Amino acid sequence: MRKVCASILIVILLLLSVSIIPIPVSADPSLPDVAQGENPWSEDVKLKDVPPGLSKKQDVSQAGVNLSLKGKINYSYGHGQGDFVFFDLNEENGNITDYGLNTSQGEEVMFSNITFDEFLPEEIETLGSIARIIDGQNIAVIHDNPTGMFHLFVKEKESVNVTLVLAGNMTVVDQWESPGSENMTYQLNISDGVSKGMIASNDPFQVDDAGKVITCEVTEQLIIRFLPQVAHTYQWMEMLLMQVIQEGVVAAEITLVADEEGGAYDVVSYSQEMQLQVLQVIRDRFQLDAQGQNGNGALLVVHTDKATMDMSHERLRVQVNAHHIEMVANPLELIYGQSDTACYSVLDDGEVQQMLIFLPATVLGTITVEVTDVLADLFTPMGMTMVLCAVGLVALAGVVAFRRR
Repeated sequence: MRKVCASILIVILLLLSVSIIPIPVSADPSLPDVAQGENPWSEDVKLKDVPPGLSKKQDVSQAGVNLSLKGKINYSYGHGQGDFVFFDLNEENGNITDYGLNTSQGEEVMFSNITFDEFLPEEIETLGSIARIIDGQNIAVIHDNPTGMFHLFVKEKESVNVTLVLAGNMTVVDQWESPGSENMTYQLNISDGVSKGMIASNDPFQVDDAGKVITCEVTEQLIIRFLPQVAHTYQWMEMLLMQVIQEGVVAAEITLVADEEGGAYDVVSYSQEMQLQVLQVIRDRFQLDAQGQNGNGALLVVHTDKATMDMSHERLRVQVNAHHIEMVANPLELIYGQSDTACYSVLDDGEVQQMLIFLPATVLGTITVEVTDVLADLFTPMGMTMVLCAVGLVALAGVVAFRRR
């Protein structure tokens, strides 16, 4: 009878030791350098300062191309050719001609000309999926992704006069002001009946009668973005994202691809008040840092693939400043709702996935998304400590049982 009681006591103590002392997940695991810090596929990083080896992740980069998440720009002697975008560049004055996008109908030139007044390139950088044309603190960024993103930042001069000449049948089909958007008050919709896009700025546009020539005196930023034409995307969701980007709801889009050794990312920021940085990306884990101001709430859109992170996994954990946030089944609630708490939603399209993360007003800080692994946690320093504690309790129970004999 004593042996039975002792055995029961040992089992109870073992269960208690596991249940009352949870095994934590390491908040900052030791990862290779390629998984941390600023990445060459970010708009604001100095490409020449990229750590050696980071851009050598050709397998990760190619995975992004294969899944139509992002591409890679090859630039030589004034011609840029990516997996999604192509353009010609006058290196003396920064003017761009034949700016086009690979569409479902093949290569299509969207703009005959994108010209700048008083914009003299001092440096032209290309690495990964971006090309940057630099004139001091004024920078034009081209993203080789399905949206054909073009982003002009004006920081050093009072303004830069920009003229956009639409190509082919592309014309301005609609224009309006969005007073609720602090970053992109003035909006244009452009289309040729097949391809659709937007142009947005803090400053007003002038459009000629034919809807072909657009001028703007840019004092802060100008954005050109097209509706993606790739097979894996939810077209209704892409159209909705385009709309809420124009309305100033989306603070940033982040694209991630990674393996167990590290990864790469592309960040497109739509907000001048909020600064977003990718702190870490590796298979089954990424970490973002949002700083600055968040006066009205902000939506972050993350694009990735299932090989990088299976967001449908039951052990997916999303935290903001080390606090768990809840999943919302319907992504429209994040877009149209005004939640008082941080939350997220996932769109699963097989190999390619999207995560929407909503940060309510005034909330900033570190966002950690990971798929937790109980077995892996056991071998962390803290996990081993917990295991030793459990073994100690079991040993103590054995000693008590032995003495009673």
